[in-house]
Amino acid sequence: IIFAGNDTTRNTLSGTMRLLTQFPDEKQKLIDNPDLMPNMVHEAIRMVSPVMYMRRTLTKDVEMSGQKIAAGEKVVMYYGAANRDPDIFENPDQFQVERENANKHIAFGLGPHVCLGQRIAMMQLDTAYRKILERFPNARWTGKQTMAPNNFVHAISNLEVDLGTGK
Repeated sequence: IIFAGNDTTRNTLSGTMRLLTQFPDEKQKLIDNPDLMPNMVHEAIRMVSPVMYMRRTLTKDVEMSGQKIAAGEKVVMYYGAANRDPDIFENPDQFQVERENANKHIAFGLGPHVCLGQRIAMMQLDTAYRKILERFPNARWTGKQTMAPNNFVHAISNLEVDLGTGK
């Protein structure tokens, strides 16, 4: 759990800083009302979707959108696409810390394959952003970042942040 959650939580932390910079009105809502933090964490995870995809093997025949897929075939789930499905999330590309159904994302998977570390990740992200916004309310992403080559996780190797301390 510790190793598996390191990349995803770290990259969600970085991705959230980008979101809070790109949507300053939403950031201000958090500063004004820290009780929104748990919902913001769900919304950030939905938007960032740190794991790109997961492959599964079908256990039974299914039909999706008229396409028949046989048991035993491999399928790929793209979390980012599902987490921005406009049939589920109104204005899916907008970061909304008060989104009523933010917790309907599938970034942690579902069913027997659900991420065992999801509660730890949620707690870490909640605590980190409470402290960041408390100590550095003017922190913002400078626009500079370096993405790490990774075929599985949206990996940010460097995200430049101005803490807004004026020093």
